[in-house]
Amino acid sequence: MKILQVLLLSIFLNLSIFADDKMENTQVLKNLYDNVILNSVDGTLLELKNIEEALKVKDTKKVQNSFEYLVKNWKGVEAFYILGDLNDEYIDTPRYIDIFHNGNEDITQQLDRAIKSTDEIRVVLFKNSLKSINALEYVLFAKDINDSRVNSIALNIVSKIKSLVEDIKEEYRNQETTFLSDVKKANSITINTIVQNTYKLKEWRIGEVLGLTKKYEGNPDNKRAEYYLSKNSANGIEAILTTLKNIFDNDKYEDYGDFLLKITNEEQVKRLRDAIDKSILLTKKIKNDDFSNSKELYEEVSEIHVILFLEIIEELSINAKILEADGD
Repeated sequence: MKILQVLLLSIFLNLSIFADDKMENTQVLKNLYDNVILNSVDGTLLELKNIEEALKVKDTKKVQNSFEYLVKNWKGVEAFYILGDLNDEYIDTPRYIDIFHNGNEDITQQLDRAIKSTDEIRVVLFKNSLKSINALEYVLFAKDINDSRVNSIALNIVSKIKSLVEDIKEEYRNQETTFLSDVKKANSITINTIVQNTYKLKEWRIGEVLGLTKKYEGNPDNKRAEYYLSKNSANGIEAILTTLKNIFDNDKYEDYGDFLLKITNEEQVKRLRDAIDKSILLTKKIKNDDFSNSKELYEEVSEIHVILFLEIIEELSINAKILEADGD
């Protein structure tokens, strides 16, 4: 297996930059915590419940429609997942739920064997990867949920994911006061998380599909898209971009973009907001998860990443330390 070096950013903010605006900054961070983080978690739990109920009555159409909304909400959780920075026991929890770009195993063959087996479901689904959202996608879109064995396996997977997301919600509730009590650390976590995930968005979810990365240069393949089987990859990308919009440009509450406008070069924030809006529009144009004409989307998402990682970080006088980590 080739090793792809992934940029993991550890960003340390200069407290003096935020000292004069500490109260306002705290309110903005609380707005993000309540309206972005917790809302995405609640939405994920709601869609898991909807899938569970639809499975029990074997309503294939409702199950698959609910999966679409599950992806939307889960990508919102994942795109701004800061819980691992607040409690390191939760660093790996998203990897138990979603295995995209995490390992090279073929879970489809293992799930096929699990379906054919007569062993107890808890025995055949012994690995976390077999109880992930990716495993759920395969069972819901490649198998017949009217089959009792398939249905039971799907319900078991939903139950496991739901349990993990409930744990995430509870711990977010426990950590809110801690997060908001240290403005310097909270800003560091916020920027760090966003920059990491804009990198993953442009490289993993768009660039690799288009054959624009070093690993797949000149070799585009739509099947590399995150949820290609259910044709929800563009849906997931739009959800990540919508999360960025809710962080930097939401009309219903004072967001991080509003705060940055007051302490940085306004032109950078305006360009960031424009790039997010344009990226969302470009994503909406992708039909049936065909990324063939999505190079402009890659360029706009790259612009988002560059503005955040280079321009705004520099403007804030943030020191970024680039770490190396093994990836797929």
